[in-house]
Amino acid sequence: MKIRSPLTKLRNTELVDVLDTSFIIDCYKKQLNIDVGRFFQGIREIQIYKCLDSGYRFYYPFNTSGDSKFYEDLEKFSWYYMDWKWEHEIASNIIEPKDRVLEIGCGRGSFIKKIQQKGAGCIGLELNENAVLYGQDKKVKILNESIQNHVKNNHEGYDVVCSFQVVEHIAKIKEFLQASVDTLKPGGKLIVSVPNNNSFIILENKLILNMPPHHMGLWDINSLINIQQFFGLRVKYIHIEPLQWYHQGYAKDLLNLKLSEKMHNKLGFLANILQNPIAKIVNFNVATMSPYINGHTILVVYSKFSRYNHEK
Repeated sequence: MKIRSPLTKLRNTELVDVLDTSFIIDCYKKQLNIDVGRFFQGIREIQIYKCLDSGYRFYYPFNTSGDSKFYEDLEKFSWYYMDWKWEHEIASNIIEPKDRVLEIGCGRGSFIKKIQQKGAGCIGLELNENAVLYGQDKKVKILNESIQNHVKNNHEGYDVVCSFQVVEHIAKIKEFLQASVDTLKPGGKLIVSVPNNNSFIILENKLILNMPPHHMGLWDINSLINIQQFFGLRVKYIHIEPLQWYHQGYAKDLLNLKLSEKMHNKLGFLANILQNPIAKIVNFNVATMSPYINGHTILVVYSKFSRYNHEK
């Protein structure tokens, strides 16, 4: 029996890959010193399916997504909650001072605090209780509730709804996106940023944070475009992030590792002599060419059709 797509609820899907849960557990422990074993009890493997109607790829089973404790464990890394990133700058230039803005998964509220200074009315939603308390202490209005609950009393209440690096974490993606759209006024803007799974810094390596319990879906430009047809949306803008300074170190390490492997296979001991000079060349070129290299993130701005009624 085929697995239903969590985006369309249809069985038009295909299996594209399988991961051993022991591998995932081991990588989280070695790389981040986080124990994720509790999410995979009784589960020997994680399957990756592709929704053939949209191109969206998703992890199965669906019940392996992270809990509040998991995200509290990630808080100890300074890079996890960055106050201002590339996608924040793009979105801030789109939002008007008169707009009423909702940010889903707002973290500590740094983005909405900045947008408030433009005169926009902003509210954030966040499930990480520590982040909610931190943001509220900074006088940012953050609610500890899901978008599915929030929409019940805020139907068509916002001019702009944003989610930065959020939708890839969501297992029940149809319900999440539908609630996001339903909070928008007709003609309002939905701004979504996700990891770009066509970027070489993601494609060239199996990143542990691109797997459950952290990520539950894998997005690219095609799947982001294709969701228009399911949610009454129209793509207005697509922005591909250039390689940012905070990802350059990783990109350099990845390229040097790949080159080192190929050199040792072809040159043997001579590779040790050439490795340092070639690494210097790689590092210089990555830094110089970063504006022309696709980085970690893709951001899409949608508009909501003025007349759109989905089937309840």
